[in-house]
Amino acid sequence: MLRVFMDESVYLKPVKSMNPSEKIILDALKRSDTKVYKELFSKYSKSLFYYACKFVSDDVARDMVQDVFMVLWTQRNSLSISTSLNSYLFGVTRNKCLKQIREQSARGNESVLSEKEALYYETNSDSIHSIIEQELSDKYQQALQQLPPKCLEVFLMSRQQELRNKEIAAKLDISEKAVEKHISKALKHLRQALKEYLPLLGFIGHYIA
Repeated sequence: MLRVFMDESVYLKPVKSMNPSEKIILDALKRSDTKVYKELFSKYSKSLFYYACKFVSDDVARDMVQDVFMVLWTQRNSLSISTSLNSYLFGVTRNKCLKQIREQSARGNESVLSEKEALYYETNSDSIHSIIEQELSDKYQQALQQLPPKCLEVFLMSRQQELRNKEIAAKLDISEKAVEKHISKALKHLRQALKEYLPLLGFIGHYIA
């Protein structure tokens, strides 16, 4: 069963998009403005490094951050970013972490992730926690918006209002079997939409079982 523990505001939270000042920065990058590039590196490199360190070794994290900015520069002319720059940079870094975790798992080496999980809970880094939670919340919101209206209504009544299937059926004048089908459909869709995030779900209290 999927149980998502979030504030009600999460269900209505819009996905962040690039603001006007960031569009100016992106345009400057496309004009090969090295000053803007260096400013971006100075602003984000340390945060990206600490973010990656929660999932991979320090040396690997350092190389990842260097690679993120190398790609940002070498592909600057073809960049197409629909989110905020912050979301884009952390998203690219996250994808590299997930790839590394999958490769380690395929080799049967899960010790690094386990150690990083323990370190996370010991240090309780609120800033890193909020970054991950924001990204997953955005992804979760997008997935919810893709559900059919009735399916979404039933699912939110179950998860947000914590109503029993019998209560939902009575309120909506449908059968309990129909309620079960709607919830099952929603869970299947959400598992599919969030499958790439499974290695990180435990960090913020989202559970799929």
